Amino acid sequence: MLTGALAIAALLAALAAFCQAEFGPLAKPSYCWGAWPEDGGPFRSGDHHRSAQETAPAPGRPYGACTLSWRGGRGAGAYRQRLDVRYGTGPREAEARRAWLSGLLVGGDSALPDGLPGFVAAGSGTLVLPPSCDVDGRPSVVTVTSSFRDADKTSEEDGTDLAKPGGERPGFPDDSSPARTGRLLVDAANRAVRASRCAPSPVVQPQHAPPSWVRVSAGGPAEQCAIPGLTVAAADSVRLTDTVGSVGDDFQTCAVAADGRWAARFAMIARPRVVALFDGVAGDDAPAPGWRAHGRIDASGALIQADCAGRPTVFTMRTGPGRSRTRLDDARTVFPDFVDAVGRRIGCAPLHPSRNDPAE
Repeated sequence: MLTGALAIAALLAALAAFCQAEFGPLAKPSYCWGAWPEDGGPFRSGDHHRSAQETAPAPGRPYGACTLSWRGGRGAGAYRQRLDVRYGTGPREAEARRAWLSGLLVGGDSALPDGLPGFVAAGSGTLVLPPSCDVDGRPSVVTVTSSFRDADKTSEEDGTDLAKPGGERPGFPDDSSPARTGRLLVDAANRAVRASRCAPSPVVQPQHAPPSWVRVSAGGPAEQCAIPGLTVAAADSVRLTDTVGSVGDDFQTCAVAADGRWAARFAMIARPRVVALFDGVAGDDAPAPGWRAHGRIDASGALIQADCAGRPTVFTMRTGPGRSRTRLDDARTVFPDFVDAVGRRIGCAPLHPSRNDPAE
């Protein structure tokens, strides 16, 4: 009996030690499917009142969601932070997918370095996973969105938070660089790939940080986004501010704000895995007679897909909600100039008829 009791006691002690190591005080909490420990990733020393809602991906379940919220700072510097991570393919139907893609590109996005198929801004980022992670022919993506709002007072008793006027702002109060968002994005994507086992190895950590935005101050040249043809009257340019993201042969973005509110956003995308997100969205028809592309152009925006120097390439533009009271407010007027200038720079043959062509 004594021998049996000692054996049972030893077994229970071993089991207790295992549970403590795996789930107890010795194992630190982690968040977003295990992407970030409690003292790493998006968190900073002094963060408190953390909460998390998670749906984890798994083999045979290629989707996931994670929403984190916490409070940081003290006194006048107190704030509430929110971070959303999503893993999935986006909508199948063309119009819904078009709206989804418009939400991913926030304007002035920077391409991820080292050729990774994705892009980041101060408070958001998107990374396309390898082809082995596709679902029903659609690429899977991981997205990260962060926002914060100031708080006048944080109750230590119940954690309630009295928000200052002004609403949420994108990013983090201490570091809203695209580089920080890029690191979080790759962490989350690596974890999604590992959890779903959709690829043999995780997404490679980029060796270089994404470049920061280049902001052209208000009152600058009448040529917007440093793109020939995107011109406005010199008097109007005083109210406009450009945010230029990447300017590369496979990715270029710019956003124009009028009196502090964005008025026009432009993007050229030729990275194959990112272009694959647009498959089926542009349709089969030319946007107007004579165009060597397919897609749609109307007053509020444009999206076309074409072959540029042997590469499938997407050009997009969106307008509003700010109004510049210039030609930038109508995509039908300014989008062809954007396509001409950027297409010429990347070696693309002309995609639309000349202005003097009666067919246009």
